[in-house]
Amino acid sequence: MRIGLVSYEYPPQRGLGGVGTYTFRLAGALGRAGHEVIVLAGPTEEPDLEQPNVTIHRIAARYEPPLGFRGFRWLYWRVFATMMDKAHPLVWHWMRWNMASGDALLDIHRKTPLDVIEAPEHAANGLFCGRMRRWPLVVRVHGPWDLFFGINKTEGTAMNRMLAYLERRSTDCAQVITTPSHTMAAFIQSKWKLTTPPQVVPNFMDVPVDPVPLPGDNEPQRIICAGRLERFKGQDTLVKAFARVAANHPRAELHIIGPDQWSQTESFANVVDQFVSDADVRRRIILTGPQPLAQVQQELRQAAVAVVCSSGFESFSFSTLEAMAAARPIIGSRVGAIPELLDDGRCGLIAAPGNVPQFADGLDRLLGNRALSEQLSLAAHARARRRYDTQVAIPMMIQQFKRAREIFHGVGDLPRVNCTPKAA
Repeated sequence: MRIGLVSYEYPPQRGLGGVGTYTFRLAGALGRAGHEVIVLAGPTEEPDLEQPNVTIHRIAARYEPPLGFRGFRWLYWRVFATMMDKAHPLVWHWMRWNMASGDALLDIHRKTPLDVIEAPEHAANGLFCGRMRRWPLVVRVHGPWDLFFGINKTEGTAMNRMLAYLERRSTDCAQVITTPSHTMAAFIQSKWKLTTPPQVVPNFMDVPVDPVPLPGDNEPQRIICAGRLERFKGQDTLVKAFARVAANHPRAELHIIGPDQWSQTESFANVVDQFVSDADVRRRIILTGPQPLAQVQQELRQAAVAVVCSSGFESFSFSTLEAMAAARPIIGSRVGAIPELLDDGRCGLIAAPGNVPQFADGLDRLLGNRALSEQLSLAAHARARRRYDTQVAIPMMIQQFKRAREIFHGVGDLPRVNCTPKAA
């Protein structure tokens, strides 16, 4: 098949979330399986990473509306666009890219006709290709904007509400909706009142066949936490927990990997300084900044413990899967899909989000009990191989692409009335 992937986020852009990581891995896996993959993505200043059978088209977030009358153009640029940019620059940036993506996709299709398209609900990237109704569409629900100002309690501005509405509307013309976890599927079906249950196809990665042994007792005992440094990721809880147990484990070091997006007024380093008064303990807390994914994976393979301490809803948690694939003992928050990945505690310890004593107890147990650490690490690795390996997930995704084509062309269940394909 010739498969189009429409996603603003796509490596090597900086500061990517799970959407970009997932789309990059999906493109590579589909290409290696012999499919032709066409990616429409946002701009980047770095050279694209080569993948077999994958062609990348980068477009800027610039849109020129087809307004023939000069007065309309003036109203758009001087009034509407200016007002939207002031209201929420990031959301307006995404909206401009979405509008530009429609024309770009038509141009790509004329040169290389597409059999099916997948787009994330994120930032309503699938809205315009869905509204055009020219291709079978799979919308992948990663983590709707509803989560950021709903469950995660951020400010619900008018632009936030608009983006959440557009993300919901982007699913209306999708023949198939997928989610990475049963937790996310249940949430989004209830939240958006979907008439058809989403199909669960887990996120994935290439899981090594053999688990990497844990470091020896005489080696550094590194605790790794990887992800954006922001309030909903809970790194402040982890720092407080480490400070409580650091004296019991003199070889332990806390390595926090990721870009600092803590707040506009305060860096995470300042937060750590406020929470940790002991100079020796502070020296053992290393903030590495952002690192390439390959380096993060290498850091995990050398770790004694991995921690995913999110306090906000996680629709999947790539950080948890990376740690499972690296065969590390994990402490994860009891939020979103993290317990689902960890098989309700059989593949890692689970702590209440923001609960410093529980995270401290988990660190104490894993750093002090090698038998428990090995048991959990082997169980996590086995589950990752069995459920989240690329070779397991890709056939499931291909099945959904084929199902979308059948529905679109009237072979399977009929598509929704308002999404009848236009004549070519």
